[in-house]
Amino acid sequence: MSKSAPAPLTMPMIPKKGEALPAVTSFDELPAPPVLVPAPPPTEPSFAPVAEVASPRLSSRVQATIAVTVRLDEQRYERMKTWGTTRRRVTNQEIIVAALDRFFSLNDEEREEGIARVRR
Repeated sequence: MSKSAPAPLTMPMIPKKGEALPAVTSFDELPAPPVLVPAPPPTEPSFAPVAEVASPRLSSRVQATIAVTVRLDEQRYERMKTWGTTRRRVTNQEIIVAALDRFFSLNDEEREEGIARVRR
């Protein structure tokens, strides 16, 4: 076991207790806030259609995502894990997203049938 010196308990940029100073000493020293002037109302309404700009499709790793938890029975989980790891090195995320995309490509009747099969 080495007998090295213990790590310091203080940081050079953090003042010790009782040595801290306020960042601003007076409100008089603060710059005045900018004066906001409201924009004048439009003289005549414009009804020109606004063209929507289609953004290029980014990969799911770049786009903002929302986390969703999925509870699977052991058999489904093992099948998903085995297929993803032994076949093509596909993540569980990619498998679930592909399944959802396939589900949403079905018509309403096919979706209802699929959900009914899961509920049985």
